[in-house]
Amino acid sequence: MTSPLRLFVVDDHAILRAGVRLLLEDEVGFDVVGEAGSAEEALERVSAAGPDVVLLDLSLPGMNGIEAVALLRERAPDARLVALSMHEDAEYVHAFLEAGGSGYVPKTSVETDLVDAIRAVARGEYYAPARLLADVARAMANGDPFQHATLTRREGEVVTQIAQGATYREIAAQLGISEKTVATYRERASEKLGVRTRAELVRWALEHGLVD
Repeated sequence: MTSPLRLFVVDDHAILRAGVRLLLEDEVGFDVVGEAGSAEEALERVSAAGPDVVLLDLSLPGMNGIEAVALLRERAPDARLVALSMHEDAEYVHAFLEAGGSGYVPKTSVETDLVDAIRAVARGEYYAPARLLADVARAMANGDPFQHATLTRREGEVVTQIAQGATYREIAAQLGISEKTVATYRERASEKLGVRTRAELVRWALEHGLVD
């Protein structure tokens, strides 16, 4: 008799974790062996749980899901990681798979896609909805300048406008977001790109053809 797949759920929303657990426990051959509300909590518990598959929310408080991938793989080297994400953008799919993930399921399609994703990654395959894989393929074919840096599209827009000399207020008005949100996108992009100053950000944009 085949042993059930051991699953570990990481999401900061207790109601969503409970819903995912109910969905999976109704499926033959699945066993939910643990859960956590943050990446930090998952890192403390995942080794002892010994999961085959970790289901990981990307928008976690503190350390986000993409940042946690490498550390989770160290703690549970035999586990495959599947993202549960509110984001349906090629940039997030590419970033997660590039970081070491194996599957990507938008939260809007958990009920229809999650079981298939778990079974696919358990077989050693990669999984994402076809529409998102098509977007990733197009971005790669077009030589997306943000691809290797794993910037999201909005982070890329903020970087481009900063490099063109726009102020936070101007960027906020252009994108329909707050100045605080602009600052957050700039901080995330700077961290991913390994730059600290505005001048370094502009230099990166010049080198990658975002501005003349």
